Amino acid sequence: MINDLNRIQLMGRLGADAEQKSPRHPVTFSIATSSRWTDEGGDRHSRTDWTPIVVFNNLAKYAVKLKKADRVYVEGELRSSRYDKAVGSETLKLTSYEVFAVQIERVAAKSDDSEDRGDTE
Repeated sequence: MINDLNRIQLMGRLGADAEQKSPRHPVTFSIATSSRWTDEGGDRHSRTDWTPIVVFNNLAKYAVKLKKADRVYVEGELRSSRYDKAVGSETLKLTSYEVFAVQIERVAAKSDDSEDRGDTE
């Protein structure tokens, strides 16, 4: 029997080059995932969600090479952070989400269709 499971799989394109503040910091980037549909009236719609990705350890050495528009498959754990934000006289309680990557695979780069892979499992 499986206890709890925290696993997310995404495929999308980087919105900017992957960043690392220093060799001791994680690599971070965001990917866009889009969906398109046609409603009952025949109107076309689209939606794009941006998901922040955080990469640690040996996988970070691979991830730091990722560039804007690279298409990647990311597998990892969904993490949440709660914080307060003052807006005028009110304090809002907000939650942010990010994916801690355990596997990244470059599916197709902007100028290169070769496949590349990095994983920690």
